Amino acid sequence: MANVTVASDWTQFQSDWKNKAIATGPAITHDPELVWAFHTSEYDDNGISVPPVISGNFVYVLTTNGSLWAFEKHSGDLVWDTKVAESAALQSSTPAIGNGKIFVATSSGDLVALDSVSGDILWEVDVTEGNFACPVTYYDHRIYVGDGIKGGIGDKYYYCYDEDGNEIWKHVSQNSVGFLWEGAVIVDNFIIYSTHEGKLLSINKDTGELIDELDLSSYDLSFSKEDPGMFRSSVTYSDGYIYTTSERGQSTGYVWKVKFTDGYFGNDGWCTPNGFSTSTPVIHEGKVYVGQGEHGYTGHLTCLDDASGEVLWSYFTDAGVKSSPVLAMENGMTYIYFTGAEDDGSLYCLTEAGDLAWEFDPQDSGYILQGASISDGMLYFGTDAGYLYCIRETVSSDWDHFHKDVAHTGFSPSEAPDTNDLLWTSENIGAVAGSSPVIADGRVFVNCGEFVSSLDLYTGEFLGNHSNGSTKYNSIASPAYSMGNVYCGLDDSVNSGSTIADGKRFEGVWDGYYYCFDEESGELIWNFTVAGNAQGTPAYDNGMVYLTSWEYGVTYQGHVYCVDAETGELVWSQDSIKNSCTSSPTIYGDTIYVTTFNFYDTGDLYAIDKGSGDVLWNRSIERTSSTPAVAYGNVYVAGGCYGYTDLMTYCFDADTGDLLWNTTSSDGIGGWLCSVAVADGKVFSGTALEANDDYTGLNGTCALDAFTGELLWNSPYGGSSPAVYDGVLFSIADGKVYAFGNMKASESDVSTDDVPGFESITALFGILLVSFRRVKKSK
Repeated sequence: MANVTVASDWTQFQSDWKNKAIATGPAITHDPELVWAFHTSEYDDNGISVPPVISGNFVYVLTTNGSLWAFEKHSGDLVWDTKVAESAALQSSTPAIGNGKIFVATSSGDLVALDSVSGDILWEVDVTEGNFACPVTYYDHRIYVGDGIKGGIGDKYYYCYDEDGNEIWKHVSQNSVGFLWEGAVIVDNFIIYSTHEGKLLSINKDTGELIDELDLSSYDLSFSKEDPGMFRSSVTYSDGYIYTTSERGQSTGYVWKVKFTDGYFGNDGWCTPNGFSTSTPVIHEGKVYVGQGEHGYTGHLTCLDDASGEVLWSYFTDAGVKSSPVLAMENGMTYIYFTGAEDDGSLYCLTEAGDLAWEFDPQDSGYILQGASISDGMLYFGTDAGYLYCIRETVSSDWDHFHKDVAHTGFSPSEAPDTNDLLWTSENIGAVAGSSPVIADGRVFVNCGEFVSSLDLYTGEFLGNHSNGSTKYNSIASPAYSMGNVYCGLDDSVNSGSTIADGKRFEGVWDGYYYCFDEESGELIWNFTVAGNAQGTPAYDNGMVYLTSWEYGVTYQGHVYCVDAETGELVWSQDSIKNSCTSSPTIYGDTIYVTTFNFYDTGDLYAIDKGSGDVLWNRSIERTSSTPAVAYGNVYVAGGCYGYTDLMTYCFDADTGDLLWNTTSSDGIGGWLCSVAVADGKVFSGTALEANDDYTGLNGTCALDAFTGELLWNSPYGGSSPAVYDGVLFSIADGKVYAFGNMKASESDVSTDDVPGFESITALFGILLVSFRRVKKSK
């Protein structure tokens, strides 16, 4: 089968050719924020009346003025816009993407194919004197779309074209109004769609031969209706059944589930009254989610039991829900997103229990007809005012833990330096190379061995020493800041810094133990024993803490653990990691990412299911202790040991593990001790471009384009795991902290108060360094 899409793509209406509408990436569970908005066009109060489609790093939307627009999906930068229809009119056919092309069915009855990169029109075919008003379905190099309602009742066709613009077949529905929003699904060798008049059709997708037809008013169907209503939604398919909806005015309409096997419809399923609906159902884990309500009326988002059709719950809105919901999952929970059909409408998010999680009111007062599309934890939708919006869950700009936060994501929403200009360089304060700064309370906190020291955020001026740092065995532990206190691991920690979350402090020691303390009192709550030795900084998410270990001097095998943060009880362990798991875990959505160090060969990048501990994929990379960063749907990681292996920086697709780009061996960009940071479309990594005999290879800083890997700038300064805050990049080398960029002081950011001290809290790293030196001597 030649239908390969990236997991984060949303290439047609409701995501794919089965109208599944379920996203694999992280969910927006609370606190949505606007990432960007772009005003496209507006004609006769109609701007955007279809959901966007997404492929790779681009989002595309068709507007009423007859233009197709392409944007960089993370920044909202306009890439191109191409006129595909000469006259301005309501465009209600959602385009589809396939094989590097975008296929558009216009309100003037034309099929148009464009190059998805350049926006150039590849071909254009005048198909019908009527119009198109239903979604385009793309599958296996073919395009399927039906006649619209222009011209009234008559012979209306569903068409199949190849991707070069040649007609393959067309199937007629006689005495039909046409197809308004009635998109199709592909199941095996069949295309299934409904007619406006209440029939389900099964067609051979290759020949156009009619295989089966079911009249939903027929007595042959035990749950038929004498008047099934008008059908103005797409069908969807799940686990042997076809689902759709119908309406006959605001108060009358149904949700339908009909058996479908080997091209034929069966007398099995149900029909549930739900009032007016043009919404395409979404099916997930035994539930059916669907919108209800016409514009000008109130509405509901309804959840039905998939087995019985019984209504489980119904969420009331002050606007009809004509749109189709879309779903995303996180932490085993389902989140449902939909829009309300009214002027000055909103985008809603519900939990799987039917409770409102949040509501987002866009900046314009335009009518919202269609729903949203999802990619990489971001939602995209448009309004009739012509605005296209991108929103995401609010990302804090704080960088108060190793690798930014308790999940170690390594991504900041901040701007980041475009050049290698230095803002300031600190005096030599003994900052530990390989450690990473944290920023909080107007200060930069740095592990300086004997102490954690702080610098003024805006000048680099030394402000004072606080808690003990981390020294044992050349530890490169990084500080953490919480509630006015700064921490840096325990006395016997090896590289393992502190993680503070949910009123608890999590820390590990080299001898194979992780501890949980009450943050306020310091009282020990629990301890957990791992196989071998503990070296990573714990990661935390949703009541769980994630830990790593490796068996030094024995098998060098790696381990990853999920532990209940309240009790310290093991939830799962992953014990099949063949090399030393010396990195800290990174959490993104429902996935854990870790890396391995191999003393004699390449290491690995692993993606592990957060709920079960199962390995999703692993990829070979240069040996590393680098903690991955995750941003833009990608995983970024550095590896390699200067003098022994190539230094490399990599970018992989976070869902599939596909390699998107990597630096070359001659670039010398990367390093086993550098945990890269990502911000503002850039990846910041260490470099050996100005290398000396330092085995770490951390002798400079590089900025790379996050989407292409292109070198943007480099500097001979810094090189340790960087941090990004308020447009400035911070990195350590030669006992100093280097700050790149520009920053203006804000009174609210600056603290003149001392950071409270507390009992000696230190960390430890060195066993890995010592053993690495032994390998070096043996060569």
